[in-house]
Amino acid sequence: MIEPPTTVLEARQVTKTYPGDIRAVAGVDLSLERGQLLALAGSSGCGKTTMLKLINRLEETSGGSILYEGQDIATLDPVVLRRSMGWVMQGDGLFPHYTVAGNVAIVPRLLGWDEAAVTARVREMLELVRLDYAEFAGRYPDALSGGQRQRVGFARALAGKPDLLLMDEPFGALDPITRDGLQQDFMALQTQLGFSTLMVTHDMAEALIMADRVAVMRDGLIVQSGTPGELLKSPADDYVAALLETPRRQMRRIAELEA
Repeated sequence: MIEPPTTVLEARQVTKTYPGDIRAVAGVDLSLERGQLLALAGSSGCGKTTMLKLINRLEETSGGSILYEGQDIATLDPVVLRRSMGWVMQGDGLFPHYTVAGNVAIVPRLLGWDEAAVTARVREMLELVRLDYAEFAGRYPDALSGGQRQRVGFARALAGKPDLLLMDEPFGALDPITRDGLQQDFMALQTQLGFSTLMVTHDMAEALIMADRVAVMRDGLIVQSGTPGELLKSPADDYVAALLETPRRQMRRIAELEA
């Protein structure tokens, strides 16, 4: 049996230029190892979300290459590619006219699973994200809280058993208590299932808490990449240091209050 590559995702000098010579991505190199969570962090407009869209070919690159499971994604059918990846967006993106079960079942059905397997997978995924199947399967999204909707979003993204999950500000619209609980549950879920995650966030504290590695973007470029500890110890420049200042200040204030 051939072992899959340990690097799930690799970007090599990826660029994206829009009409008017607007360069959203300006030569990005990054890699994501199997089972890890890589946070793509930076201020608004730095190119983070564009990178996600290039990876699942919602947008096409202007230059460079992206490898997924060792294959150049430019050689793959974009529809098949997207179905092999999970996608979680800010605000959940659930289909309002589908029930919870219907939303979670979308990708398995598109992949051609038989209905018994689809139903079993929906039940399994809802239980994994801590939503009781009997209580929630028949509900519609407008009958759910924000945290419950995002849990359904995670279940839907993982229902097709993807190796890679792409997440765009998945916790940004939630209140702090719900957000913290979901972050903890998500990290436990990733440990249990072993999938890899690329998460876009503008919240550096979230990146430091959740990620195995953090890549900081500015003006379409990655200006620093490393473990959370490496970034905290040695920020590459004033921009990275400024992004780190908010969580540092919060930690200092909490320490002062505890003292």
